[in-house]
Amino acid sequence: MKESRYADVVIAGGGASGLAAAIELGMKAPHLSVLVIEKMPEAGRKIRATGSGRCNISNTGAAGYSRIMKFFREIGLVTKAYDNGLVYPYSESAADVAELLFERALSLGVNFAFGEEVMSVKTVPADLVADPLPGSSNVFVINSVFKDRDGLENITTHASFLIMAMGGKAGPTFGTIGDGYRIARNLGHSVVTPVPALTGIECEEWEKDCSPCAVMLGGTRSAGVVSLYKDASHNFGEDTKIFEEAGEIQFTKYGLSGICVFNMTRHMRYDRRGGESLDDFMVRVDLFPDGDIREFIRDSRTGAFSGEPIGELLCTVLKGPLAEYIIRRSAEGDAEAFASRPVSSLSDEEAERIAANIHTLSFRPDQIRGWNDAQVTMGGVSMDEIKEATSESLLIDGMYITGELADRDFQCGGYNLSNAWITGLAAADSIAAKLQAD
Repeated sequence: MKESRYADVVIAGGGASGLAAAIELGMKAPHLSVLVIEKMPEAGRKIRATGSGRCNISNTGAAGYSRIMKFFREIGLVTKAYDNGLVYPYSESAADVAELLFERALSLGVNFAFGEEVMSVKTVPADLVADPLPGSSNVFVINSVFKDRDGLENITTHASFLIMAMGGKAGPTFGTIGDGYRIARNLGHSVVTPVPALTGIECEEWEKDCSPCAVMLGGTRSAGVVSLYKDASHNFGEDTKIFEEAGEIQFTKYGLSGICVFNMTRHMRYDRRGGESLDDFMVRVDLFPDGDIREFIRDSRTGAFSGEPIGELLCTVLKGPLAEYIIRRSAEGDAEAFASRPVSSLSDEEAERIAANIHTLSFRPDQIRGWNDAQVTMGGVSMDEIKEATSESLLIDGMYITGELADRDFQCGGYNLSNAWITGLAAADSIAAKLQAD
């Protein structure tokens, strides 16, 4: 069975940018027929999982923050901002945000087609179609498929404007599997290879044959500073440092995690064609960033507690698993015997090895965690082919590329969700302005 229909504006994707665009169009151009095509059974499924269910909707330092807050005030969402810039709904419920957006869109006359997957998009000149909507020189022919117990239904939708809000590849359980990239390519757009970002990294030190094996650190958290180095010759001097951030470092069963590590993965791009690889990176962790541990060790060697075992001394500044791991990395020979020796017996060389491991504990990245764990996608439709101010394609009049589908990604803290809201709003505002101009 094949169905044909028409909408003034089709929004492919009912996530954050798609919902923002739909609501904005409903408020600014209420005479338009707006249709959101969403492959999942409900809108805003990924929104419901953001911020660990609390929905970190923006950041006071994000581009377009004032515009985003104006939008949320207009639709009746009460928010609160913290001193660190994080902005949450007052209820701190991501589900409330998703539900509010959907209900506001419905109240403004926006139509939704759930469980329907966009398969392809073609364009035909607007002057070949009877009574085209002014403001665009193209009519979009959108082919989609609806699947139910009775089989497949092929649907063709004609629209004067198209907003591509299909997301990236991060979080495929929410429907973001990268299908928007294929459609964009078929329409002539370039796509920067998508890679997962804001995720953990697996490291060689966690492999079973590594001695000492860092699996013992799994479940340990520590404040510290994480630094990233990149050098093809593997020298990894200070001049090769490309990223540094303080925060809570999480040692997992596979490697490193935590917000500072997530932000670090945004800088771990490499060009395979140019001969680069993940081996060109080194991660170093400073577990005592507030001072020089050498002074503490020096004072302990001659102080009142000089007879204390080395292992117990390290447990006063590091969590147990980390202290034990540092001992194993620092000992030459029997680690248990080394840990039980009195602090006063430490040679200068041994003290320096301990200090170096505490301040520059090094790890070799083996793999960046995949799409299921990633919070965001690096890569996407090239920004060289998109008008940044409006999200409109520079190649196809009347088509807009929003949110994570475009090659834009940001650090943790509400910045990526801000990008989704602001690009969706920009697309809707551009369409409304085009219609007013005509």
